[in-house]
Amino acid sequence: MIIQLDQKNKEQAKQILHIQLAAYQMEAEQIGYQDLPPLKEIVKDVMDANEIFIGFEKEGSLLGIASYEMHEDRVVLSRLAVHPHGVHQGIGTELMQAIIEHHLPIELTTAEANRPAIRLYEKLGFKQTARLQVENNLMLIKMERSMLRKVEVVEYETSWQEQFHHELDKLKKAVGDNWGDGHHIGSTSIKGMAAKPIIDILLEVKQISKLDECSHLFSELGYEPLGENGLKGRRFFRKGGLQRSHHIHAYEAGHEDVKRHLVFRDYLRAAPGRAKDYADKKRQLAKAHPEDMASYINGKNAIIKEIEQEAFNWSKQLETNNQARE
Repeated sequence: MIIQLDQKNKEQAKQILHIQLAAYQMEAEQIGYQDLPPLKEIVKDVMDANEIFIGFEKEGSLLGIASYEMHEDRVVLSRLAVHPHGVHQGIGTELMQAIIEHHLPIELTTAEANRPAIRLYEKLGFKQTARLQVENNLMLIKMERSMLRKVEVVEYETSWQEQFHHELDKLKKAVGDNWGDGHHIGSTSIKGMAAKPIIDILLEVKQISKLDECSHLFSELGYEPLGENGLKGRRFFRKGGLQRSHHIHAYEAGHEDVKRHLVFRDYLRAAPGRAKDYADKKRQLAKAHPEDMASYINGKNAIIKEIEQEAFNWSKQLETNNQARE
């Protein structure tokens, strides 16, 4: 059973240290390095630690401990220790799963020679990010577990239009005199269509370079500025972290991608059958890839290209018809 520990309590600090010394002594022997910092700690060091401590208890006995630091955007694992009497019982996994439930990226450092620990972390989704030479006979590796965005497609909500207009008012103030126009795009802009619940906003500004000067105002509204993010001439902002709520696609007025986005939206509004095809495809992909956003996005590429071509042809036909009326 996972329990919360209070390292400020001297008796609990002693229990924590007992587990720690036994576990890290076993690691020291395994990797051939006796100078591990956790082996040098005393009870006062544990009591002074500014970390969150949890433990694994079985039949009243503490068999494993973990401690970590909580940050706004990540968790940093400080220690993970299982008493030699508790190894091979899944205790380390349960302690790590309790930390994973915070739903934040997790960073840690461990000895490169500690293969059992590395296998555990890899099994839980951690990947190596760096190697650090501490001393001639000690190599550490940094590992990180990134949180995957869940793929969620929900039925149309009438509140999406209200959310768009509410956000647009705030964006007008942030952009100021550089403002051109703002449009609701993407699936949430199409009435009756299932979508990921993310409000996509297309901004037109007079000068795209001036938008960089007010990126701090977007940050104050909760947005993360990501520059062009792969598309030349665009400025992209996202809001909500892993629980994404808004995207902003900003272009200079007259950019060809402005028309592309608007024609795609307007065509689906005018062609409910194709909107249904697109929504059905998204539901299918979300069910098949509930935790794999990349596969979900890649799976939509073919139908998006089909609809974009249809939308282009539809738009050209509208222009021709309008010219004929004139």
